[in-house]
Amino acid sequence: MAQKPLNQSIFRLIVGLVVLTAITIFVNVWMATSEQTQNRLDRDLLIAENVLQRVLQSREDLLNTTANVLTADFGFKQAVASGDKGTIDSALYNQGQRIKADLMALVSLTGDTITSAPAVLKMQQPFPYPAVIGNVIQQRSYASLMMLDNQLYQVIMLTINAPTPIAIALVGFKLDNSILTQLNKMTQLETTLQVFNGETEVYRISTLPEAAVSSALAKINQRPSWLSITITKDTPYISQQFTLADDLGSLTVITLSENAQQLFADFSALQFGIIAICILAILLATLLAALFSKKISQPLTVLAANAKRIAVGDYTKDAAVPSNTKEVNLLSEVFTLMQTNIQSREQDIIFQARHDILTSLYNRHYVETFLNNKFSEDAPFLALGINIFGFRGVNDIFGYHNGDLCLKELALRLSKFEGVAARLTGGELLWLPESLPTTEFIHSLKSALEAPIDTGGVVINIKVAMGLIYCPKDATTPEEVFKRLNIVLDEAQITRQFVLPFNSELEERYSRRLSIITELKNTLEHAREELSLNYQPKLDLKNGKVTHVEALIRWTNARLGFVSPEDFIAVAEQAGFIESITSWVINKAIDDAARFKEVNIDVSVAINLSAKDIMNPALLPKVLALLKAKNLHAECLSFEITEGDLVRDHDKAVTHLKAFRNEGFEIAIDDFGTGYSSMAYLQNLPVNTLKVDKSFVLKLHQQDGDQKIVKTVISLAHSFDMNVVAEGVENLEALKLLADWGCELAQGYYICKPTTADNLITWFNDNRNTKWL
Repeated sequence: MAQKPLNQSIFRLIVGLVVLTAITIFVNVWMATSEQTQNRLDRDLLIAENVLQRVLQSREDLLNTTANVLTADFGFKQAVASGDKGTIDSALYNQGQRIKADLMALVSLTGDTITSAPAVLKMQQPFPYPAVIGNVIQQRSYASLMMLDNQLYQVIMLTINAPTPIAIALVGFKLDNSILTQLNKMTQLETTLQVFNGETEVYRISTLPEAAVSSALAKINQRPSWLSITITKDTPYISQQFTLADDLGSLTVITLSENAQQLFADFSALQFGIIAICILAILLATLLAALFSKKISQPLTVLAANAKRIAVGDYTKDAAVPSNTKEVNLLSEVFTLMQTNIQSREQDIIFQARHDILTSLYNRHYVETFLNNKFSEDAPFLALGINIFGFRGVNDIFGYHNGDLCLKELALRLSKFEGVAARLTGGELLWLPESLPTTEFIHSLKSALEAPIDTGGVVINIKVAMGLIYCPKDATTPEEVFKRLNIVLDEAQITRQFVLPFNSELEERYSRRLSIITELKNTLEHAREELSLNYQPKLDLKNGKVTHVEALIRWTNARLGFVSPEDFIAVAEQAGFIESITSWVINKAIDDAARFKEVNIDVSVAINLSAKDIMNPALLPKVLALLKAKNLHAECLSFEITEGDLVRDHDKAVTHLKAFRNEGFEIAIDDFGTGYSSMAYLQNLPVNTLKVDKSFVLKLHQQDGDQKIVKTVISLAHSFDMNVVAEGVENLEALKLLADWGCELAQGYYICKPTTADNLITWFNDNRNTKWL
């Protein structure tokens, strides 16, 4: 639909309303005046007709009186009876003069004219209308209009009785122009009198000029239109005709005519006055509408231009448009406010688009653009990645709120150094110094970033890992920078080399981890036969018998070959495969435990669980169902959990571990002494056993420090009614020391290397009577 300018719409609206109003007024006035004029015309014609009838009736009454007086006169009767013509003529003359009659006559009963004054009727000639004689004799009187001697008369005829009719007296008035003129003066209407004998007009008189009679008689009893009277002027007279008499073979009609121009003169003047006023009003409305629409639309046009300017981001000009109109001023103020708000929001949006919300550092998207610009300068620069070591543990121990505070404080410290700082992911930051820093400066930066953070409720000691990417030697695109920063920071976390430059070997190891993820996923879905369980015996140092074995998973892949559990277990936890591996291990371990029971090997199989496994509420019901299916008791299985896993969500871990303990399972803490916890946690943990990490046992017979640690752990464990398992026993000396200190269980290469279930059965039978100490 085509759009129209507002000023045109306003202009058309105002002018249209004025035109419509003018037309409405004109039509209403025209209809009212036209109706009034027609009513006036009808009234005038009706009055004229009544006046004419009354005049004729008055004349008829006068004629009747005169005739009665005449016929009643005794002398006149004697003269008629005696045939005294002189007396008859004298009487007729006197009576005619007295009433100014135009015709006085005496007719015999046989229809012959006796006398006539004036001599309209020929004496001794038959009366022109013989049929009338009989009517007069019969009715004694008769009144009518008669054409006599080519002249129209209004006559009355009475019998002269003595006492029977002896003659007929006739008295008449002419119907000529004088009576029409008299009527015209009384009614102000033109009058035309016509007598027709059949279709032939035999007599006509009129107050109109002869040339105008035809026009007046052309449209009898018709109501012409206003246009035909005022514009075309083809109807000079409006006429109405009525019958005066239809007798004696003649039709007498009267036509009353009114001058149309005079009748409609006032009406036409009023109409033309209204038209003039309407035209003037329309012209004035057009001028005012043009001015008004311009006054309204011009500020709106300017505001529209301002809106377009604001839409393209130009906020340099004032959006206000001065106007005398309240609404336009209000709209102008709104536009100014809108410009200010949009500019403010755009600045906020630009800031948010470029910055990280939590730390207010630049975000990954913006720093990618910045890196492209740096690469285009073709100058060497350093991209330094920073990650809080063990950041997940900080969140788990101190809560995510405090973790966020650590990130914000770290970002604040980093932003104080010259250069561009950005946050790439959760706990990973990027710093691009303005110039290549020295090694000493990097270490001083690390020390500054690692200062304790006081959150208000707790002081958190953090350690940061740094990955160094020297561009363009190590990377030539932002994508390579981000990828290799991930690689070097992952390596720094794994190897605890907290300031680590990138090299190609790191990328190779990273690629191997990716390959492990891909192949491990395929193995879990399609080639589970690549997985196997080895078992390492645990020797009971009190009775010299093997009472426990630890299930250790092994993976030999068709493409990667043998993959150490230390490599793929960590990868599985990161990639989300650990639950599938745990499920496989539990199923396989329970199958083997049933097999051991069948060959009279009474051992408890220890299975390693991750924190994710412990937090899985479906794990315990599944284990119980599998044991029941194999007709095994809870003593056939035990579980080992890494110490650090328990710290991440201590309360929840305790709840789930208690559920395992309540079902009769033994729980051991693996690698005790290497994680975040301390012995203070032991009083709340529902565990049976502490497992001393092999790093303290491998050289136990040589290292005094290791001996003190192990003895302390054993003593503390016993104080909490816990057993101790020492792993990494590789010689008899260490085994004897552990036995002397009261350690309950020991495992290591000295006793037996991890082996398959078949080999374990053979080894167990071969060593039933071995004296280990």
